[in-house]
Amino acid sequence: MNSSETSPPSIDNVWAARLDDAMHEAVTAHDAGLGRLASDLIRHGGKRLRPQLLFLSASLGETDETLLVHAAAAIELLHVGSLLHDDVMDGAATRRGAPSVNSLWGNAHAATTGTHVLACAMAELAHLPHDAVSAVTEAAFTVCSGQLRETEHVYGVDLAIDEHLEIIRMKTATLFGLPCRLGAELAGCDPAHVDALFRFGQQLGIAFQLTDDLLDLVGDSAGLGKPTGTDLRAGVFSHSVLLALQQNPGGRLATLLRHENLTAREAAEAAGLVRRGGTVDVTRALARTYAGRAAAALAELPEFPGREALAETPRRIASRME
Repeated sequence: MNSSETSPPSIDNVWAARLDDAMHEAVTAHDAGLGRLASDLIRHGGKRLRPQLLFLSASLGETDETLLVHAAAAIELLHVGSLLHDDVMDGAATRRGAPSVNSLWGNAHAATTGTHVLACAMAELAHLPHDAVSAVTEAAFTVCSGQLRETEHVYGVDLAIDEHLEIIRMKTATLFGLPCRLGAELAGCDPAHVDALFRFGQQLGIAFQLTDDLLDLVGDSAGLGKPTGTDLRAGVFSHSVLLALQQNPGGRLATLLRHENLTAREAAEAAGLVRRGGTVDVTRALARTYAGRAAAALAELPEFPGREALAETPRRIASRME
């Protein structure tokens, strides 16, 4: 794959244009300067995976299309705002194949722009029913809590695997489960169907993050649109790395990762030690397990227009690891 995100079936051009218009209008309505920085990141796109999940899930029922666009804009802006903050915290130089906002304008501008984008996401919620607003704000709290837990464990060579997976659930899977749940709820779907789509999204999100972290160790930076080894240098250790540390807690890998500011050479050495330790295959198998759980949740649902496109997403995640 030639992206850091799984490529979903393309959003219909009309939907895509309406979504982009809504996002640009939201980020430029209150502050031209911050809006310009945010618009640059939005213009570089990304795969719009989360809006796609929302639109496809909503096809199980019927709803007002304008509401779906506002909901999709809110979720994607929440995601974009979290990316801006992540890049500041990780010191990332690129995002989506282009220089990151923090590398171009500095951390202060990037962090402020991220906060602006999150505020714009909240403004989009004003168009939605109360229950939808509650779902999105609850998700925002969960993502923030997950980010805090991850920060608390930076350079934590003793981080438990269960805690690591819980952080993934909070930080990433939340923003996969949310659009599936919200699309179905806005479409007036049966609560059991809403629950199945929510579980589909959450399992998909965990599979996605495990795969994305894996590619940070074994992927190609040009294809991913961002440098590899970024997480290692930032002290954010993935599933494969933590397993390797558990296998040999007093070894060379632990010695390298216990201190901050790894050089590129040290990060490359650490990544090589993980790859040779065999834990990459364990993580790959676990990601496929979660993708399978996503497919099983989707199988509980009746036929509907977006079902096959949703079913294709776990398969695409699995293909990224081949």
